[in-house]
Amino acid sequence: MTKQEYLSAIRGKIRKMPADDIDKFMDYYSEMIDDRMEDGLSEEDAVADMDAPDDVVDQILADMPLTKLVKEKIKSSHRLKAWEIILLILGSPIWAPLLLTAIVLIITMAVVILALLLSFYAIVLSMAVAGIGGLLGVIPFFVTQNVPAALFMLGAAFAGIGLAILFIVAVKPVTIGIFKLYKASVNGIKRMFVKER
Repeated sequence: MTKQEYLSAIRGKIRKMPADDIDKFMDYYSEMIDDRMEDGLSEEDAVADMDAPDDVVDQILADMPLTKLVKEKIKSSHRLKAWEIILLILGSPIWAPLLLTAIVLIITMAVVILALLLSFYAIVLSMAVAGIGGLLGVIPFFVTQNVPAALFMLGAAFAGIGLAILFIVAVKPVTIGIFKLYKASVNGIKRMFVKER
């Protein structure tokens, strides 16, 4: 693949982005290829050393703010005609509640996911605290020579600490998974704004 083919493949996938951003990204990737060629690689080898165009587009979308893509998408390319304005006004009892419902559902999903994550952290912390408290609670039972209660409390304390350790191991993957899901969702929304109709 030549440099021009590589840049054209990227440009074709982001052509709905703002023009100044497209030029900035094209200049950046063109310069990266030129730098590799200055280091002694042929044009084909320099291009082969680059990430695949789809990976580059994914990185560009990850770096591009969603608000900028939305502004570019809703920027009107023509003036609305009188009949279009009338249809928008007459249709507003239908589309306005639907739009509001969609926005509320998206916010609700984000809040629920955050609440689940915080609940998970609270459970892990409460098990650890209960286990440590159980270990401290064994002392009065041994002092009063209530051995069965002391052994029960000791077992419960070890169970709490063991479960806390088990869940602590899962905290990092769960957190990373939720943030990856969030990032994939945002990138999916961004792709909807840059794809051709």
